[in-house]
Order: sequence, then structure tokens, then C-alpha cells
Amino acid sequence: LSCLMLRHVAVALVAWGSCYCSSQQLSLTNICISFSVTHLIFLAITFSLKMYLRDNKVLLQDRPVDASAVPRVEHDKKRFNTYPFAHRHANTWYHLCDAKELEYGRVVEVRALDKVFAVWKKADGTPVCQDAFCLHLGANLAVGGKVVNDCIECPFHRWKFNSDGGIAEIPYIKDKKKCPTSPKLKTYTCVEWCGLICVYYHADPQAEPEYSLPEWVSKQMEDEKWAPHLSWDIGHVTLTPTDWVDQAGDHAHFHTLHADFLVPYTLIPIPQWLQTLVPVGICHELCTYKGDDPAWVEKQRDLGMGSIDKHLIYFTDKAGLTWKKEPIPTTMSETLEMYIGPAMMSFHIPFTIGTFKVFVTTTPCEGGSIMRARTWIDARVQASPFKRLIAWVLTGVSASQLASDIDIMTNKIRLRKPILQPFDGPYNRTNAWLKSFYSEKGEDTGDCAYVNNW
Repeated sequence: LSCLMLRHVAVALVAWGSCYCSSQQLSLTNICISFSVTHLIFLAITFSLKMYLRDNKVLLQDRPVDASAVPRVEHDKKRFNTYPFAHRHANTWYHLCDAKELEYGRVVEVRALDKVFAVWKKADGTPVCQDAFCLHLGANLAVGGKVVNDCIECPFHRWKFNSDGGIAEIPYIKDKKKCPTSPKLKTYTCVEWCGLICVYYHADPQAEPEYSLPEWVSKQMEDEKWAPHLSWDIGHVTLTPTDWVDQAGDHAHFHTLHADFLVPYTLIPIPQWLQTLVPVGICHELCTYKGDDPAWVEKQRDLGMGSIDKHLIYFTDKAGLTWKKEPIPTTMSETLEMYIGPAMMSFHIPFTIGTFKVFVTTTPCEGGSIMRARTWIDARVQASPFKRLIAWVLTGVSASQLASDIDIMTNKIRLRKPILQPFDGPYNRTNAWLKSFYSEKGEDTGDCAYVNNW
């Protein structure tokens, strides 16, 4: 009604302006200018009023009524319950934060794996990961806490805990020897690897890591002087590491979902008219190896990189361009993807005049996972702005393909008995590999409180 009244006012103003111009015998140009200015004033006032009414919830308006309007919390819970070990976490390495985030003196809070971690580093750069709740009265050490003399200090009563979890100091106990020697703050195996701060989780709190992060990767990057390039915090997504393991066993989707280009760094498909004009696509030749397969031992010898470890999966993708659906042999290049347990992936991507690596991590948290992607470039790419631009474009192509996977996985369920076909890939083999990371009597994390020993 208000907008209708404004329209009447505007019409009256236009009429008045026209009469005034006529009485003053003004030119047609001046009349047009008068009308345009009046109309613009009307549009500005109308838009401002609509925004005001909308923001103050006065103006009635259409709201979504499709699937996006329905809250997803229960929907995603039901989806996750179709996954094996729905309320357990794999015994493996997880990415908690980046090394550059961990400045000395700072404590980083990480909520993941149904726990709250306080992550910090010692003066010599060694990362430390501990339970975040103080053993005294339960304050969160990562919120307001700080690092003092290689100890984490509680913000509440200033108790200090060393990197082993022992009580190093209680301010109002002068004799440090009288500080309780037990219990200790739970401390987890934590390392820095390729710029990532990683923690090893196991359902058995007393268990030692069953495998190490591949040293050959960090050694290669150090020896060949690789450098960080791009960083993408994908953020919270409603999927799990299981989804990514399934990708290694699902070859068929590469020939459907990943057969066409998207505009780099977007989910926008190339326009149909352009595809018709330039019929370029992507082809894939795929092979999946378990890290202790005899076939991988031979492949690893040929490649000159990689390691033999049953906790790893290697996935090769000989990808290239197609013209009218036919492969162009001269464009083929083999990407080596490595699954470091179920929750971390690395991609080694050569492109004739250089190579870049992509690290993609999936860390389970409340309602899904936190995902991050980090890229590194070799010395050849670093030396040329042109090569860096090519690496940037190719990274954008990879990011778009990754995003299209995420779009599928955040909305799917996992069938207990899928209708598999021979051309689908080694789905059952990768599924068996995934199961090896779960304890038979693992820690059930479904709707549980933080451990407090009441």
C-alpha cells in the first residue's frame, strides 16, 4: 500500500513537472530530464522502503518452500546412519590446523572427532595437542589460555601443564614438588607434515600410531624446494572421510561427472554453444592400488616415488583432453593420488612444464567434516609467472571438479548392497581397506558428553 501511495505521489510530481515545463515553455529535453529524475527518485524511495520493511519483518514476502526450506539436521543424521561405523572414527591421522596458524605463545582450539583439542607449540617448534579441558575445574585451556615456558597456562586459575600433560605449576603452591603427579592431561601424538599439523586418533586411548605419515613426500618437497601456492578453506560440509574412500573405488563417475570442463573455481558448466563450437572434454584412464599390492610395488619402482604401506591407497589417473569425445594422446598426463588413511589425500599433478601438489583433508566434526585444500608448486613453476598462472588455472579446474564431488556427496546415502557393475571399479576392495581402520569395539561417539569421569 505504501508503494502504491508513492507511485501516486510520483505520478502527481511528473504531472506537476510537465505542467510547470509547459507553463514555462521549456524544451522537450528539459521535460524528459524532469520526468527521468522524478522517476529515479521514486525508484530510490521505493527500494529503500521495501528494504526497511523487509529488514524489520513488516513486509510480507515469499519464502522458500522447496527442499532447501526444510532444516537439514535430522536429514543429515539419517543419511549418516546409512554409513558403516556411523558413530565411530577411523584410527588414522587427521589435519587439525596449519603450521602457520600455530605461532609460539598462541593456543588454537579445535573441535573435531567429538573432542575439544588445545593445540600449541613449544619454543623449538614441536607441536603439542592435548585435551582442552583443565583437570582442575574444567576451564577450556584454548579459550584465553596461553603458552608460558613451554607449558600451557589455564586462563582460570593459572595452572600450568607441560607438553606431556603433567601439572607443572599451581600458583598458590610454592613447592612445585607438591603438585599432583596424576592424573595427567591427555596428550595426543601430533606432528607437523608438509605444513599441516596432524594428530593421530585411535579408539583405544592407550594405542600407539599404527603407521606414520609418508616421509618421502616431505623429503621430496624439502629436497626439491617446493613452495606453498594456494589455500582453500572449503569449510564445514555434510560428508565423511568414507565418501572420499568410495571415490577411489568408483571409477565410473570420472567418465560422467568429470568428463566435461567447468569454469575454473566455479560450478558453472561451459555453455552449450561453446562446447559445440569447441568440442573439448576430459578423458581418464584409472587404476587403484592398495599400498601393499604386488602391482603397486612394481608401479612404485617405475615411478621412483611412493612407499609400500598397507595403510595407503594409490590412485593413478592418466587424464587428457578429448576432441569430439576422442582422446588426444599428446595431452595425456598421469596424476598420482595417495590416500593417507581415510582422512587425508595428496595429489601429484604434472603438466609438462611443471608440477603442483594438492593436499585435501577431511576432519570429522559435529554434523559432518571440516575440509581444507592446500597446494604447493615445484621450483620450475616458481621461476616463471607464466607457469604460475597455468598452475593457478589448473588448480581452479581441479577445485571445480572437487566441488562437484562435494555437491554429490553432501546429499547421498550409502547403500548397504549397491548394484555394482564390472566397469564401476574396485569398490569392494576399497571398502574392505576402509574397514581395517576401525576397531571392533571402538569408541561410540553418538550423542555422548565430553568425558568427565563423574
